[in-house]
Amino acid sequence: MNKAQKILSFFILAIAYGCGSGPVLVDAERYDALDLSAYQTFDFFQIDAEDTGTPEFAQNIAYLKEAISQKMETYGLRQTSTNPDLKVNLGIVVEDKVQTRETNLATDPFLYIGQRSYSWKVEEIPVGTYQEGTLTMHVVDNPTGEALWVGTIQRALPEKAKNTPATIDDVVELLFQKMTKQ
Repeated sequence: MNKAQKILSFFILAIAYGCGSGPVLVDAERYDALDLSAYQTFDFFQIDAEDTGTPEFAQNIAYLKEAISQKMETYGLRQTSTNPDLKVNLGIVVEDKVQTRETNLATDPFLYIGQRSYSWKVEEIPVGTYQEGTLTMHVVDNPTGEALWVGTIQRALPEKAKNTPATIDDVVELLFQKMTKQ
């Protein structure tokens, strides 16, 4: 899978799993929940990513923007490229990872390696590979250029492309739950 596909796949998986205090990480000392009713318009920063030209890459980016746009509209904001109140920046990183497990006596017996020399030790052994993606969403006050809210979500990515739209919807929902005043 090329870099652009990895970047696109990342945010799909971003929401699939939870960790610690929640799936979305926010620096609570710097960013409070955001009152979106104080704003009327929004737009997106240009996404600078290596575009492979694959239809899946363009489709997934478009779907992510669409999901965010729909969520913004539920808060009464409308999208415009003419001097919007807010701008949304999306940062996406995808990394290949190796899943490991620790050896144990029940599943990994002693090995005989010589006369009266038995050896066994606890080791991490690889059992599979997967991709882990990180999506960071910045909501920026357009007139001042100040970040009003920044949230990051990191997850393993789904293997099947057909699960992408549902995963994107879930990720966007989690980001907005964390970002908005309840």
